[in-house]
Amino acid sequence: MSKTTKKLLISINICILLTAGASTIAAEEKSRPNILFIAIDDMNDWTTVFDEDNPIQTPNLERLAKRGMFFSKAYCSVAACVPSRTAILSGLSPMSTGCYSNGGSPRVWNHKSNVVSLPQYFRDHGYQVQGAGKIFGDHWIHGGDDPRGTDYSWDDFQKFVDSDSPHLNGYTPDQVKPLSKRAFDWGEVARREQMGDEKMLDYVSRTMEEKWEKPMFLAAGIFKPHLPFYAPPEVFERYPMDDVVMPTMPENDLEDVPGRGRGMAHTEPWIYTNVIQHEAPDPRSLKRMVQCYQASADYADSVVGRLLDKLDASGKADNTIIILWSDHGYHLGDKESCVKFTLWEKANRVPLIIVAPGVTKPGTVCDAPVSLLDIYPTLAELGGLPPKADNDGHSLLPLLRNPQAGWEHFPIMTMGKGNHAIRTPAYRYIRYGDGSEELYSDEDEWNIDNLADDPEMKKVIERHRTLLDEQLSRGGAGVQGR
Repeated sequence: MSKTTKKLLISINICILLTAGASTIAAEEKSRPNILFIAIDDMNDWTTVFDEDNPIQTPNLERLAKRGMFFSKAYCSVAACVPSRTAILSGLSPMSTGCYSNGGSPRVWNHKSNVVSLPQYFRDHGYQVQGAGKIFGDHWIHGGDDPRGTDYSWDDFQKFVDSDSPHLNGYTPDQVKPLSKRAFDWGEVARREQMGDEKMLDYVSRTMEEKWEKPMFLAAGIFKPHLPFYAPPEVFERYPMDDVVMPTMPENDLEDVPGRGRGMAHTEPWIYTNVIQHEAPDPRSLKRMVQCYQASADYADSVVGRLLDKLDASGKADNTIIILWSDHGYHLGDKESCVKFTLWEKANRVPLIIVAPGVTKPGTVCDAPVSLLDIYPTLAELGGLPPKADNDGHSLLPLLRNPQAGWEHFPIMTMGKGNHAIRTPAYRYIRYGDGSEELYSDEDEWNIDNLADDPEMKKVIERHRTLLDEQLSRGGAGVQGR
């Protein structure tokens, strides 16, 4: 055999091997599951997916939960839009990033930072990554996409779009604080097409209709029920004013709450002070505000339903992991508060649903307390991606396979540096930066007193102090150098 023939055979063999390798990689990519990543804004636990007796009707969240696993005790990292989403999308706790507030993200999402966002991680590992609506929630503008620029995290992204407030509630811009001149509104819009989430739905629906050459990570950011609390007329028919259910609001509910906790409850105090002065049906009243929140949350649920309908019609559902979450909850007059920004249950407990074909069993409920920080490592593992070493959360795969599996990665909630809560199966323990404490043994924290000073709860308090310190010690040492 001549040298020329040998060289030719070697070249042919190398080409065959390279082609086979490329084919194997392509086959592996094609077999990976798609991801439908559904984010909801400000939806608390007052919905029927948590309890059929709750006033906010969420039949589509219930429908989704019947397909997979519903986490009944899921908690955000921070009860504020930007730091919560920063934690979810970076996989890093506020203690690691320093992002504790709505103004805290620039240090995380800047060109010098080595932080890799969740969609960017999927993109780096062979996924087509697209989205629309509110995902990152950059400060004030709620732009939705990666604040560093769309190219960092997305192959294509349609930014969140919303209309200015028409002041349906009767409050004019000169009557409210600068922070909320646009957002401080609620009421019934004339038609569904006025809702900004309709534009997000159109984009995601069109994307579902396309042929996907790669596995797809598709993000759908639903802005409602975030202020302004808007909904179309047909939704309000389910919430007539005379039947509106109000939160439990006992007098002097904050008497046993430390000063730091009362201060958080009274963040933006002018909201509560204004609305509590007016009686329904006055559009400025608390009852009208609650009615509109309920309708707006119901509308968000309807968007979820249309996303599911579109996915089913596309024929892609059998190979698509669906994850749905809300970035935090919301107070509606309870605890003398009409915002989030607290360490209590109502501001921190959120819906979390995961449907993973071949992994989750339909209609399963998991009662273990989990954190939204766990989303990043969970999706990475479900998508067949290598584990990301610096994640502060933990993959939920053991619970997805068996909701009774042992789980002691108790969620930590933070509101401002040094102020933390930890949620265990039976208790919520809060410790503020000045050392003051709260302890509650049920989810409705207004039904019983703060137990922190109860001598009979001394051992429980000590255990939770230890648990909190242990969890905090694993929370990372800062974003610099990542």
